[in-house]
Amino acid sequence: MALPKLKIATYELTVPSTGQKVEYRPFLVKEEKALLMAAEDGSPKTITNAMKDIISACTEGELDLKTLASFDIEYIFLQLRGKSIGDVINLNLKKPDSIECEESECPGSTEIKVNIDDIKIDTSTIIDSKIELTEDIGIKLGFPQLDSIQKYTTKGGGMTPDGVFKMINDCIEYIWEGEEIYKAKDSTKKELNDFIESLSTEQFNKVRKYFESMPRLKHDITWTCPKCDKSAPLVLEGLDSFFV
Repeated sequence: MALPKLKIATYELTVPSTGQKVEYRPFLVKEEKALLMAAEDGSPKTITNAMKDIISACTEGELDLKTLASFDIEYIFLQLRGKSIGDVINLNLKKPDSIECEESECPGSTEIKVNIDDIKIDTSTIIDSKIELTEDIGIKLGFPQLDSIQKYTTKGGGMTPDGVFKMINDCIEYIWEGEEIYKAKDSTKKELNDFIESLSTEQFNKVRKYFESMPRLKHDITWTCPKCDKSAPLVLEGLDSFFV
């Protein structure tokens, strides 16, 4: 005799970079278990793969995760977390350096509640991904995927100059000259790297500004000391900030 099947609520979200509307369900115990196992492993690659597997399962495979920007993945996963575990996240945040408490009993950290529904992605800063380098030569870029960022990020959280160039190469979709289009997939990594290295400083700055326009998952809050009531603004950035 077959066991009863539970009904699962569905919701809708909008992918920040594309505006695509996608229906999704909360993640289930089996998916939460996979996430906990990935967190226990501690490897960024393992955690990223678990996040992507969960997103794919909860959206019934509607999304092509290979084409999504890193901030898309972070935003979608945060929405899934909200509907699966709860819309309010309790964060234990350290006191900002700008606050000098006068009371000796003032704590070095305090709990702050953040509502996931209040966290938005501002896409108004994104500039055109087709960048003209000369009158007849240009480059079409895409935003880096989460895998690419993690691959080239050092243990300290930064990125070496070599890592920056490799990430840019990963983001090239095609290069054009007049009516001729050269797709990145048809070129070698060395050819793409040689092209980027041949740019003038002014031309490279155009490429750099595109990546600087990439929005981030961030939220402005106010940290207030529960003892002396001194407060200061605090910005939470990146998915890790919301799971402190």
